[in-house]
Amino acid sequence: MLWPGVATRWRRALGRLGWRVRRSLGWRAEGTTLVETLGPLRLVILPSVFNGVRLRTGAFLADAFDAGSSLEQARVLDLGTGSGIGAVVAARAGARVTATDINPEAVRCAQVNALIHHVDHQVDVRLGDLFEPVRGERFDVVLFNPPYYRGHPRDVTDAAWRSVDAFDRFLAQLPAHLTRGGFALVVLSTDGDVGSALRAAAHLKTRLVRERDFGNERLVVYEVRAIS
Repeated sequence: MLWPGVATRWRRALGRLGWRVRRSLGWRAEGTTLVETLGPLRLVILPSVFNGVRLRTGAFLADAFDAGSSLEQARVLDLGTGSGIGAVVAARAGARVTATDINPEAVRCAQVNALIHHVDHQVDVRLGDLFEPVRGERFDVVLFNPPYYRGHPRDVTDAAWRSVDAFDRFLAQLPAHLTRGGFALVVLSTDGDVGSALRAAAHLKTRLVRERDFGNERLVVYEVRAIS
């Protein structure tokens, strides 16, 4: 039997190994495109686009997003949209969606998936970093699957995994982009470096919405609101 501290260190080590393995599986080889299935959705994953189905976090966030809630004409922002999982799910629930991503290939991928699922008239995909493409706009719901590791990304593709300050900037700028009563849904992993920033954000209040232990990591979705 392992002492609790030793068990925790082993768990985190295995978690990081699992992320590295899944990361290597999650990127498409040059010129390769995949189709992933998520419930009724069939999602095209273009090369160099984060695979939120295979890597679990995008699918987990989409599942936590209650499509049964009142989304008719709600304004939804899908930050770091990747393949557009969150954007498509929200649009199918009746929302008007804006999706942003710093990766041009991800922008194209999200546009393709919106078109495939016949919600392209409800989804506006924009290229840019975090809230920059929606400056001055407010939303009822913001979805965010952030980069979990701190550091300088090697390229725009790696920016889905690591950033020096993306999550800190998200937390600082979020209140300015929420409508009255609006909130964000954020998915985090225990195998990551940014969770403490959310706990330390005194200007925000959080509520645990969903969690699941996958053995090598625990995924959690938080509802985040501004403290008025």
